[in-house]
Amino acid sequence: MYHAKSIRQFNWDDTAKVVKYLNEASESMGTEKEVSESLFRDWHSMPKGNPTNDCFISMDETDDKSINGFMHFICEPSIDRIVAIQTIKPHAKRRAITTNFEQLARIYQETRNLKFMHVQIAKSDPEWGSTLDRHGWVKVKEYMNLRCDTPDKLNFPEYSLPEEFSIAPLDPKIELSEFTKLQNEAFGKHWGFSPNTEEEISKRISMERSGEEGILVIRQNNKLAGYNWTLFASNGSESTGWVSMTGVAPEFRGQRLGRAVVTAGMYHLIGKNVGAIELEVDSENIPARKLYSSLGFQLVSETEWYELTSHNS
Repeated sequence: MYHAKSIRQFNWDDTAKVVKYLNEASESMGTEKEVSESLFRDWHSMPKGNPTNDCFISMDETDDKSINGFMHFICEPSIDRIVAIQTIKPHAKRRAITTNFEQLARIYQETRNLKFMHVQIAKSDPEWGSTLDRHGWVKVKEYMNLRCDTPDKLNFPEYSLPEEFSIAPLDPKIELSEFTKLQNEAFGKHWGFSPNTEEEISKRISMERSGEEGILVIRQNNKLAGYNWTLFASNGSESTGWVSMTGVAPEFRGQRLGRAVVTAGMYHLIGKNVGAIELEVDSENIPARKLYSSLGFQLVSETEWYELTSHNS
């Protein structure tokens, strides 16, 4: 599909060296955030995905054993888009690598015949920003990465709920279908959200860092009203938690359920002795930003989403 000398398709035999590259690029090697090979395999084995067709490696032209970039495409036909997830470490030829990946993204989009291609980059990434601007991509969204250092946040107010509501972990054995419906309804109008299937959600629940005990659900008389999906990683000496997703069904909004379930999720993570809790939020989601600020979250970094629209779709 793509014939640049420096780029080739991924195969599963590449797993160990790709994982090493990704950990080095994120400076996670040796920390609690280090990605394991098993987690990498789970991420790239989601239903409908095919990493040997959808993942690509950029190799150093002077050393065909050295990786200098990785790109993973995720197709979401239900919303007519492709997400390109890219990782490129600082490199003397980084501008050339981003240019090659940008060309690859165009070709991949043409072969899949989906209208939108999106890629997320660090706001402070001059090589990617310049490459995308130069080739006609349009910046459409900004996201904020927030962090709450937990030792100083042990005394924030506990959540309160109306009398008929309760919070407890998800029971996927009997609630998976209703939970899937809740997530899709809660995020149906959010930018970039692609409806999930029960199979996809079940796969995510089973992954390393996740688990049903970390998905706290608000119920009203056994009806699911909202949820907070947390993630947890530890290497024995250090640990980090994430607020992965928080959603409230449209019919239950306006009752401060979001604050309650986020706070419950934070207490769950603090109970696991995390050193910090992190999350990502759309910069235009002012209510969510105010909520997280009130719970002690502070801005760490920002990212930008760029869009390429195909005229062949």
